[in-house]
Order: sequence, then C-alpha cells, then structure tokens
Amino acid sequence: EPCDAASIPMTQELENTVRRMDPDTATQILIAVRGTLVALRGDVASLTLTPETREVLRRIDAYIGHVDAERARLAA
Repeated sequence: EPCDAASIPMTQELENTVRRMDPDTATQILIAVRGTLVALRGDVASLTLTPETREVLRRIDAYIGHVDAERARLAA
C-alpha cells in the first residue's frame, strides 16, 4: 500500500510541533530527526533486502523527504 508520510499521525504531530516553535529551534529539531532517520535507514539497508525491508526503506525515505520539505519551508 502507498505510504504518504504526510498522512502518518507521527509525521503530522512533528509538523504541528515544529510549526509552533521558533524557526531556529525547529530547524535544530528537524536536523536531529533527519539524522536519526538516516542512521535508521543505514541500519535497515545493511539487512538482507526483502520486500519488507524495501518497504521500510521506502517509508523512511518518505519521512526524510517530509523532514526536508519542512526544513525548506522554514528556510524560505
């Protein structure tokens, strides 16, 4: 099934939280979240590729894309 990060409640909660913060703090939070996602992606990528691990990688990539979009919005 398709995974749109924007439709995932945790992603929405993160977005709502950072939008209530001052831009500098929000950017720091997003950088930390992105770093965690990249580390997790590396851990998953080191596993044997299966349909399940590919799906997890796809979902992590969607989360990373969402975090990057929020950072771009803050930088604008």
